[in-house]
Amino acid sequence: MSIPLVACSDGGKKDVAAGTDSGQGQSSQPAANGFKVSDKAVEMTIHYHDDTKVFKDDFPLFKKAQEMTNVKLHGTAPPSATNSREVFNLMMASGNLPDIISGLKLELNKAALDGAMEPLDDLIDKHAPNIKKFLQDNKWAKAGSVASDGKLYFIPYIMDGEASEGWYIRKDWLDKLGLKEPKTVDEYYETLKAFREKDPNGNGKKDEIPYFSRDNKEAVTKLVPLFGVRPEWHVANGKVQYGKYLPEYKEAMVNLAKWYKEDLIDKEIYTRGAKSREIVLGDNAGGATHDWFPSTATYNETLKDKIPGIQFVPFAPPADRNGKVQQEYSRRLLQDKGWGISSTSKHKVEAIKYFDFWFTVEGRRLMNFGIEGVHYDMKDGKPIFKPEVLNGKEPVNKQLWDIGAQLNTGYQMDLFYEQQWTNPIANKGIQMYIDNKYFAPQFPSVTFTPKEEKTISEKWPAIDTYMREMQQKWVMGAEAVEPNYDKYMKRLKEMGMDEIVKIYQDAYERYQKNA
Repeated sequence: MSIPLVACSDGGKKDVAAGTDSGQGQSSQPAANGFKVSDKAVEMTIHYHDDTKVFKDDFPLFKKAQEMTNVKLHGTAPPSATNSREVFNLMMASGNLPDIISGLKLELNKAALDGAMEPLDDLIDKHAPNIKKFLQDNKWAKAGSVASDGKLYFIPYIMDGEASEGWYIRKDWLDKLGLKEPKTVDEYYETLKAFREKDPNGNGKKDEIPYFSRDNKEAVTKLVPLFGVRPEWHVANGKVQYGKYLPEYKEAMVNLAKWYKEDLIDKEIYTRGAKSREIVLGDNAGGATHDWFPSTATYNETLKDKIPGIQFVPFAPPADRNGKVQQEYSRRLLQDKGWGISSTSKHKVEAIKYFDFWFTVEGRRLMNFGIEGVHYDMKDGKPIFKPEVLNGKEPVNKQLWDIGAQLNTGYQMDLFYEQQWTNPIANKGIQMYIDNKYFAPQFPSVTFTPKEEKTISEKWPAIDTYMREMQQKWVMGAEAVEPNYDKYMKRLKEMGMDEIVKIYQDAYERYQKNA
């Protein structure tokens, strides 16, 4: 049973030091003896188990870090295990804790309140100048990571770059039909109708699928913002709201049911699954979607021989019913994962100094790009991946994972790492969204008390399931929206949705005091 994670954002904060590893907005403060945390070699143990990724003592990247810091890490997580949460709980139950513990915010903060984790506030103040400066410059990072007692017990993983998803459309179809990119929700509707009715793929059949999605659970949710309602957790005039529990959500459902009935939305949108892009685009049938920038753009290359002239490109978010142009979904900069120090460790000072190394320019570069001369070369002050890395048999991120880079520990991602292997079409779209500041302010990563977590875990799964079921019924026409929406709202109230909203409101207000 899972607690609902807040949607994709750092709370609307934009001041994270990011972009390249040139050090802009970020100071690197090595000690007098360089990056070494001690004059003598230090050996520490670490628990790191992230699904199929387990810390390996012979990771080349951490051997390089050992040369720089004098710290050697030994992994304790069983490599054959596959359930990270189970492995974490077994470690905690054993009472035999390693020096460094990596995991999810929820797990780490719960362990902290049970006395298993060391508070980091004083250690950072005295021994970690780079982390200290980062947290001072980006207060949201600490505000969204502290436990319910207000103390910081882990250093979070910080992503870089808000742009993750966007709107995509077949520009070659637009050109063939003499249409321009749709600027409003009404124009988008008319464009989808034209795709369905005017045979843009030219095969003489009415087989076009104007809008498709590969997310079964949230099949049409990404269309909901077009009707002036933000579907997930958000703040309006200081009040926390959940879009699917608002009166305005009804209009979105009425309209999307109409779109579905008119064959503007994939009839198999709730069942087609993760291969939707391959299937629908591969059949030269798909006209538009909302999906990840990098992976979606690659179909222009993979399908160019099968579908000559295909142009599946990003375009600006259509203005909603209220005339607002904004992108609802963006990358959550503050991740709910990282690493901390066990309360039983005999190397607390060395551990926090080691954490601080990864917040230097050099440490950040190492974790993002690998080893200089092996994976990248410095050119004009920037780490440029070698051709053999960019053109390797394995994806770049897989190559880096294999050497120990890009693990979900406490460090800052560098977007430049991703930009180098991202399709130019995607990079152009990403830059367009960034330059035009399309991103809506998102709900921050808040912290719940143990009592609040218990209430959410008891009530939310059934509420979430009910919301999804009703959306599917309405969109597919199994039940009409108009006479039944009040019943839907009443049922959610009976299931405890008001209590859930209050919990999020209280958690948000606590967050605001620290942000």
